[in-house]
Amino acid sequence: MNLKLVFRIYAGFGAFFAIATLLSPEAMLDSYGMTYTKQIGTILQFMVMVQTMLFVVVWQLPTWLGDNLAKAGTTFILVSLLPVVVNILHVVTDTLPATGMWFVENGFWVAFAGLFYFYSKKSA
Repeated sequence: MNLKLVFRIYAGFGAFFAIATLLSPEAMLDSYGMTYTKQIGTILQFMVMVQTMLFVVVWQLPTWLGDNLAKAGTTFILVSLLPVVVNILHVVTDTLPATGMWFVENGFWVAFAGLFYFYSKKSA
């Protein structure tokens, strides 16, 4: 595995979850203990659009940066940990419960942060 592959896998996960959210928003929300409404469906469409823009850029970063990819890798350590901070805030403030999906999602983010760290240092 190398840093380029980590970026591509990260983009692939983004694409997978964006498609899953569009195909079954009710199931996605239910896994977080939330109820789907028409209004939330509209917000989800905008969220998926932004997520799609991000994963397209992430997919292209290895091509654009080439040998300088490690510079973006260190930034993506923080980018990967931002959702963990927000998720913890949601649980601490009792906004969302710490469901099984909460732990799985945070596990993915922490794993990606670790991969970005390890392979950014290895590439430098």
